[in-house]
Amino acid sequence: MTSTVPGAAPAPLPPAPAPRRRAAARPESEPDVTGSLTGLDLLAGAALLLVGLLGWASLALAHGGRHSLLAVLVVTLVALGLVVLVARRAARPGFRADLPGVAVALGCAAVAAALTFPGFSYGVAEKDPGGYVAHAHMIERTGDHAFVDPALSARLPDGSPLPVQLTSPGARFGGVWIRGAQEDGLIVPQFYHLWPALLATSLEVGGLDALRFTVPLMGVLAVLCLVAVVRRVGDQLMGRTAGLVAAATGGLLLATNMLQVWQARFPSTEVLAEALYLGSLLGIVVSLQTRWRPAAGLAGLFVGIGWLNRADGILLVGMVAALGGALLATRRWDSRATWFAGGLLLTAPHAWWQAYDRALYYSNANSVPSWKLFTAALAACLLGGLVLGAVRPLGRGVLALVQRRRAQVVLGLLTCAVCAGLLALGFLRSRIFGPDFFDYNGRLIPSYDEQIMRRLSWFFTLPGFALFGLGIAVVALRRWRAAAWAIVLPTIALFAVYGYTAKNSTRMLWWTRRYVPTVMPGLLMLIALAIAFAFVWRYRGRLVLRVPAVLATGALVTAFLAQSVPLRSHDEWKGSFEIAAQIADLSGDATGVYLWEGQPCCNRPTQLFATPVWLTEGELSIRLPDDPARRQEIVDLYARQFAGQPVFVVADGTDLPTGLDGNKVAPVTNIVTTLPMWDESDTARPAKPREIPVEIAIWRVAGT
Repeated sequence: MTSTVPGAAPAPLPPAPAPRRRAAARPESEPDVTGSLTGLDLLAGAALLLVGLLGWASLALAHGGRHSLLAVLVVTLVALGLVVLVARRAARPGFRADLPGVAVALGCAAVAAALTFPGFSYGVAEKDPGGYVAHAHMIERTGDHAFVDPALSARLPDGSPLPVQLTSPGARFGGVWIRGAQEDGLIVPQFYHLWPALLATSLEVGGLDALRFTVPLMGVLAVLCLVAVVRRVGDQLMGRTAGLVAAATGGLLLATNMLQVWQARFPSTEVLAEALYLGSLLGIVVSLQTRWRPAAGLAGLFVGIGWLNRADGILLVGMVAALGGALLATRRWDSRATWFAGGLLLTAPHAWWQAYDRALYYSNANSVPSWKLFTAALAACLLGGLVLGAVRPLGRGVLALVQRRRAQVVLGLLTCAVCAGLLALGFLRSRIFGPDFFDYNGRLIPSYDEQIMRRLSWFFTLPGFALFGLGIAVVALRRWRAAAWAIVLPTIALFAVYGYTAKNSTRMLWWTRRYVPTVMPGLLMLIALAIAFAFVWRYRGRLVLRVPAVLATGALVTAFLAQSVPLRSHDEWKGSFEIAAQIADLSGDATGVYLWEGQPCCNRPTQLFATPVWLTEGELSIRLPDDPARRQEIVDLYARQFAGQPVFVVADGTDLPTGLDGNKVAPVTNIVTTLPMWDESDTARPAKPREIPVEIAIWRVAGT
C-alpha cells in the first residue's frame, strides 16, 4: 500500500508487466485431427476391400470347382453387402473429406499408373509368374483349380499306365505338380491359388488385356493405402502439414522405386500381398485413432486374405497372435481386438485348409511350420497371455512402465541402437563372418547373403537407409503412439527375418521380391516420416531443415526414376502369348498332343512353352524321354494311344530330336524369333533388356 503526502501528487504506480506474447501457432503443432474417418481412408479401404473380396470369392469358387464370372460377382456382392451391413451397425466416428490428402493420393497413384500400366505380356513358364498366368487360364477354362492329366490317367491295352516322362519327381513340368498317386493323374499346380483365381476372373472380364491390367492395379492400390497410412501417422506425430508432406513423399517413393515398378508389372503375388499388408495397416491405424471397430475387423480380414495369397502370410498371422497374447497379458484386449480376430477368423479356416491340404506340398517346400507346430505356437501365445493377464500387478506394471516418458526415451534409444547395430552388421557382414555359400538346386554357389544390405542399397541408396534410421528415431524418441509403432515393429521384425538369408535364387530382381510385400513399404514410410520431420522441425523458430528435406526427397525420387523409367518401355516376353497360340493352332479344332524335346537349361522352348500350350491353350504337352533310344518307341506309343488326335513333335531347335525316324514325321512349321527379357545378374543391379533367341521346329506324326 503506497502512502501519500496531503496536497502532493500521488506517486506513479509501477508500470504493469508487459503481457506475454503468445507464440504463433505453427502448422506442424496443430492438434491432430485423426479422430475422424476421411475421404482418403474410404477411397483406399473400399477399393482394397472390393478387390480382396473378389479374390477370395474367386478362390473359394475355384477350390469348389465352380468358378465363373457370374458366380464370382454374385458372391462378391453378397459378401460386400454383409460387410457394409455389419459396419453400419457399429458406432461411426466423424467424417472429414481431407481433400488435400485425396489429391496427394490420386497424384501418387497417377505416377504409379504411368510407370506400370499395362503390365508385362508374360506368357511363358520359366518362372513362377508364368505358372500363375497359365493356371489362371486353366481355371478360367475349366472352372476348377485342379484337373486330371489325360496322360497320367491313361491305360494301355494291358491295363498298365502310359509311360510319362517327368521334369522332376512329382512334377510334369515346372510348377505342374502331381498330387497323390501318379496313376490317378490329379494335378494341383504349385503355389497358393488366390492370385491365379483372381487373374482367372480378370480373364473372364476382359481377356489378356484385363489380366495384364490387374497386376499394376494392385500396385496403384498399394500406393493409395500407403499414402493413407502415412497421412494419418504423420498427422498424429507432427501435425497436418507434416502428415501431408509424409504422405506425398511416401507415395512418390513407393510409386517410383524400381522394385515396386518391376513387381507391379510382373504377374507374381508380391504386389497383391503388399496391397493387402498396407490395407491391414490402414485398418489397424484407423481403429487405434478413431476407435472404430469395423476398421479393425477389415484389418483382420486383409491379413487372412494375405495368408490365402502367399505362404509367408503365416508370418503375419503369427505376429498377430503374439500381439494378441501381449494385449491379454496387459489386460488391454478390447472390442477392437475382438473385431480384428473376427475378421481374421472369417478367412482363417479356408487359409488353413489350403496351406495344409490343397497346397501342402508347396507349404512343405517353403518350410511352413507343420499344422501341429503352428497350432501349438498360437495356443502358447494366447494361453500365455491369459495366464500373465491373470497376474494383474505384472500386466499393469509393464503397461505403466511403458507409458512413462522416461521409460519411453530409454526404450526408444535402445530401439535406435539395436536397429543401427543391425544395419551396420548387415553392411559389414562379409568382413565379420567371411564369404557365405548357398546350395542352389544341388550347386554350391556364393549366396551373397553377407552382402544383403549392399545389394539392397542399390535400390534404396545409402542416404535412404540413413533416413530410414532417422525415421525409426522420429517414432521411438517422441511420445509413443501405437499407430506409429504399427509401422515400425513389423518392418524391423520382417526385415531381420528376410535379411538373415536369401532362401532363394540370388538373381537380383528375383531375390529382392521377398522384401516387396512388407519390408519395402515399411522402409519407405519411415523415410517419409523422417523427411516430414525435417520439413517442419524448427530451431529457435526457424525451419532450418526444410530445404534439405526437399533436396533429399528430390534426390531419392530422381535416383528411383533413373532406375525405373527404362522399365517403362520394356515388355517382358512380349510375343510369348502369340507363339503359344500359334503352336496350339496347328491342331485345329481337335485337342493336340505335343511331345517336347526337353533341355535341362535355360530359356529353351520346352521350358518356355510346354506349360502354356497345355494349360493356357488347352492342348496336351508331354516331355520326350531324355534317352534318345526310347524316343521313337514313345512317339509310336502315343500315336496309338491318342488315335484320332493330331500328335506333334516339338524340337528345341531346328533339327529333329535325336532318335526319331524322319520318315515317320512330316515338318509342319519353324518358329525363329527373339523375345525381350530383362537382364539377370547375381552381382549387379540389372539395368537393361536383352533378346532371347527362340528356335522351334514342329513335325506332325504320320497317321495322326
